[in-house]
Amino acid sequence: MNHYTKIALILSICLTICLIADTVAQVSTDTPTADYIFETIEVPGVDFLEVAASNDFGDYAGNTRSPDGEKTIGFTLIDGVFTTYDFPGSLSTFFYALDNAGKAAGHYKGPDELYHGVILENGELRQYDFPGAAETHIYGLSDETGALSGNIVDAAGVPHAFSGDLTITFPGAVNTYGDFVNAAGAVVGSYVDTDGMPHGFIRHPDGSFTTIDLPEIPNLQFLFVNTITDLGVIGFRAKAVNDILRSYILLPDDTLYEVQLPGSAITVVRNVNQDGSIIGYYDLPDGRRHGFLGRPKTQPTGEGFGNIFSMHLSTGLNMLSVPLKPTVHMTARSLALKTGATTVITFDTSNQAFLAWTPNAPDDGFPIEGAKGYIVNLPTAPDVVFTGTGWTNQTQVPTAPLAKIPSQTWAFVVSGYLEGIQQFDDYLVTVRNHRTKAVMKTQVRSNYFAAATADLNYRSVLEVGDTLELVVTDTQGNIVSEKFNFTVNAANLVNAVLSVRLTDIGTPKQSLLLQNYPNPFNPETWIPYRLSEAGPVSLSIYDATGELIRTFRSAISRQASIRIENVPSIGMDAMP
Repeated sequence: MNHYTKIALILSICLTICLIADTVAQVSTDTPTADYIFETIEVPGVDFLEVAASNDFGDYAGNTRSPDGEKTIGFTLIDGVFTTYDFPGSLSTFFYALDNAGKAAGHYKGPDELYHGVILENGELRQYDFPGAAETHIYGLSDETGALSGNIVDAAGVPHAFSGDLTITFPGAVNTYGDFVNAAGAVVGSYVDTDGMPHGFIRHPDGSFTTIDLPEIPNLQFLFVNTITDLGVIGFRAKAVNDILRSYILLPDDTLYEVQLPGSAITVVRNVNQDGSIIGYYDLPDGRRHGFLGRPKTQPTGEGFGNIFSMHLSTGLNMLSVPLKPTVHMTARSLALKTGATTVITFDTSNQAFLAWTPNAPDDGFPIEGAKGYIVNLPTAPDVVFTGTGWTNQTQVPTAPLAKIPSQTWAFVVSGYLEGIQQFDDYLVTVRNHRTKAVMKTQVRSNYFAAATADLNYRSVLEVGDTLELVVTDTQGNIVSEKFNFTVNAANLVNAVLSVRLTDIGTPKQSLLLQNYPNPFNPETWIPYRLSEAGPVSLSIYDATGELIRTFRSAISRQASIRIENVPSIGMDAMP
């Protein structure tokens, strides 16, 4: 069992409002100071609270001291509940990432002095090691893609950045360190060059790099880039010899601000939110450490920060539209990750049919557009935050989600994979409800299918105990499967999805002579057949009196068609 300590009471976050003073300390550069209103994040009785991550709902994660003060342990502060976590047998446990679902991530130091990734989900800690790495340090967790990011140490002891399953090494660098990845796939981190000098970097989604430097500050000991928003706002910290650690905000137009909390010994920015607010921690001269939230007094110049729209969704089926244009291309997969949906359904106006996507799909699914409704099914009732800019060139303004009207299942998806002796792209899966006679159809892509139905008047489309019959046909309309029957259960209704796996597609369980085509014919026809076992085939044609007219032979196969020319269609018999 994972060990953790939970304070089972709702704690009030003590907020100390501190207005920025005109001058708080002698600054060694001419960098302007960002104008924020700071709120101190405190937990009663806790003198060391290193806030390292936040989500869109005002929850926090980070690090504190163990009750005996001997080591660092992770914490979450979610809905006012302060909970600490200590990986079993660790020397220290650190949290540096928190998503909107309350999932936290970081790393722990083991008895062997090596670091391993650690993930907190549903109250339980689990270890995560990047494949092939000797050590794993997690610093980021993407809400959009679920990708972890940070840095690893290879078998030779060399650090590299990582994001998802991608290893990143800055060209020519001695060491590369990673931290965070935004929704667009831009990764930020730091590297040390061959002269031993530290630099920050952005690795763009196309694989190119941009270096972040502070040329006006000589003799840098380190420069760590911590965060990048979807709009490209960067937060980082740096320290020069004989100077204090300093934190900075860099806007996309290259405007640089220093962040200083009045009266602090040091101020560390760990995260920049989409609305321009910042979170991190500061040290007092007496050694106490507290978290902070900084809200900008005025919007900085440039288009560095976007809009925010928050909506509450219900458990079960919801109809919603995306209220803001995302800064990156959004798909069915990213909408499902953001909301926690078991399926996403849209209406294809060109084909007048519903399209569906489920998390086991081999691709990202259809694009998410403005002024268009989407059906999502949610196992919990989340609050979801959308960020971005206003939609343009839309025929109507996107709306908030519709209130959940009934409790019955008014939308449903049957999805799965076809398994057989070949690829089945563009084959057709037809699903028929025996009780209602309703039919849904969908084409196969990469052997995956998702057939959807919905009633936009919120009437039930199926019930527990319904039998759904599935049939697969090829691109010529030939049936290539047996009839599969599945019974809908309560869990299927909760998820609004029935997941199936269809086996032996294209492999008949019995030998069949199928209808010839064309019929009638002149001067030729094709006679298709399917065999339960591969073997040579002969086909004989007889006249009305039973006299053999002609025999055709085919090579060894399981399914094919035999071409017949200049022979009347009298009587036919296939013999495997």
